[in-house]
Amino acid sequence: MKQYLFIVMLTIFGFIVGVYGQEAQLTVDDCVEIALEQNPDIIRGEFTVKMAGKDVTVAMSNFLPYVSSSLQYSHSVVGPSSALRIDPQTGILVPIQPNEIASWSSSIGISINQTIFNGGYNLFNYSRSRALQKSAEYIFENTKQTVIFVVKERYYNLLAAEKLLGVAEETLLSSEESYKRAEALFEVGKTSKSDVLKAEVQLGTSQLNLIQSQNSLSIARASLNHILGFDVDDQIQVVDDLEVPEIEVSYEDAVENTFLYHPSLISREFDVKASKAGVGMSISQYLPSVSAFYGYNWRHKDFGMVNNLFDSDYSWYMGVSLSLPIFQGFSRIANLSRAKLNYQSSVEAFEQIKRDVALEVKQAYFDVEQSKKSIEVTRNQVTSAEEDLRLNTEKYNLGSGTMLELIDAQVSYATAQSDYIQSLYAYKKAIARLEQAMGTLEE
Repeated sequence: MKQYLFIVMLTIFGFIVGVYGQEAQLTVDDCVEIALEQNPDIIRGEFTVKMAGKDVTVAMSNFLPYVSSSLQYSHSVVGPSSALRIDPQTGILVPIQPNEIASWSSSIGISINQTIFNGGYNLFNYSRSRALQKSAEYIFENTKQTVIFVVKERYYNLLAAEKLLGVAEETLLSSEESYKRAEALFEVGKTSKSDVLKAEVQLGTSQLNLIQSQNSLSIARASLNHILGFDVDDQIQVVDDLEVPEIEVSYEDAVENTFLYHPSLISREFDVKASKAGVGMSISQYLPSVSAFYGYNWRHKDFGMVNNLFDSDYSWYMGVSLSLPIFQGFSRIANLSRAKLNYQSSVEAFEQIKRDVALEVKQAYFDVEQSKKSIEVTRNQVTSAEEDLRLNTEKYNLGSGTMLELIDAQVSYATAQSDYIQSLYAYKKAIARLEQAMGTLEE
């Protein structure tokens, strides 16, 4: 079913990338969906969950009887014996077995063994397998949350790189105009050669910044391709919603959600349950085991007589056995000690993950608050820097300003634009990080 949906998705997106040379227009939700289908970590996680489910099936099978059947047909030949004996009638030595003896044998049998009690080992083993299965499921959920976050992070990094490339291109155009203006004013004697040189240096800096922005964009696109399972050189196009999302949650609620839903925390909790069941399995080795058994056999030299399977030539048995281990070296003591140490270790790991997620959600929450405030600050900086650039451009054109002031205004405006873009996408990434910390990051 998943494969079918994925094929339909690829069709809708124009087979995504590399098919007929078309570029895909992908939203962040599209990218998340693709990554959850193609990312290798997701695929391996699915296999791990399935294998854990098989372990549960194996543990459950220990409660069921063990039934085996047998069917045998054999032919044997015993040759004459070289051993001799005295014939009592003639007093002559003769072979004990003078002739070849051939025999035929056929048999059918069935046996049933049922464990009634084995110290609770099967019950503890089943509980342990179930806990490990749940742990694997939440580890897989944590992997999904991590992949979703990385997709969103790289998606927003790509959008930011595209916007920053636009700023670099705009800054280069402004630097080219300033350089041409400085040259024109120098030719008519209205400015000095120093202004031309300053404008030329700024033009070179703008060209270098453009190259760096182009490289950053290529790397950002390759990084997103990588997490989506595409070739790093595929040319994908992403769609920007340009909206500033809002998240309404208090710090106390964020912490509460983390302890309720964080998959890593829940996974560790099931690990504690599994290790506790492991202690029970080790203790069960000191207790007696009780089992019941039943068997039915039929044997005859002629297999054609099988029609009398339940009438003649049969044997059957049934019974109950009890066994109590007395001494098995020191293996039971060592196993129990190891199980207890494993339990203590898992408890400590659970307490540590609680501290880790508490710190994670606190950092993520205040990153959201800080990023949100920086958006308004940087937006105002852009407005102020834009007005300052306009005034300095007019002043320089009128001859009342200097090239250094104009260059400073250009740099300030470009920096303000870059800061605003970075703060906007930093805020979106911070929200995704907080949702991941709370264990509520949606697909």
